[in-house]
Amino acid sequence: MSDAVSDAVSDGATGSLPDRMPPTLVIVDDEVDHAAIIQHLIGDMAPRLPVEVMTDAVDLLERLTAVPEHALVLLDRLIEGREVYGVLTELRAARPDLTLAVLSAALSEEDRQRALRAGADHAAQKPGSLADWRALLRSLLHLSEDRRGAVA
Repeated sequence: MSDAVSDAVSDGATGSLPDRMPPTLVIVDDEVDHAAIIQHLIGDMAPRLPVEVMTDAVDLLERLTAVPEHALVLLDRLIEGREVYGVLTELRAARPDLTLAVLSAALSEEDRQRALRAGADHAAQKPGSLADWRALLRSLLHLSEDRRGAVA
């Protein structure tokens, strides 16, 4: 976990949303209920933020390569039983402007390190409570804002 995200989550991340939101939030999760929870929470937190949901692996790299510049992309570690590390590596090479976060119901330290080496900006276990989801999403929105400033 990046220090900024770790600090925000541990502090409860009850602060405000970033001044500059990403142009789009992309949720990649083959578990439709998980994607719907994230989409609902973001809708409550940032109602004007466009959200795109991808729930299958068909042409995943091509679809992700086509998302708007500086999008925040949340990827489940496993899509249709396949790990996303290869897609992550290729996506990072093709789109260095994106903020990439890998989330998983079960994320070992080895999985987290592998995601970061593959190009993720952040990797974390999916939270168990709605308050923790809000804190994680808020901190990822701030990370996206920080990356846009660094990449620009």
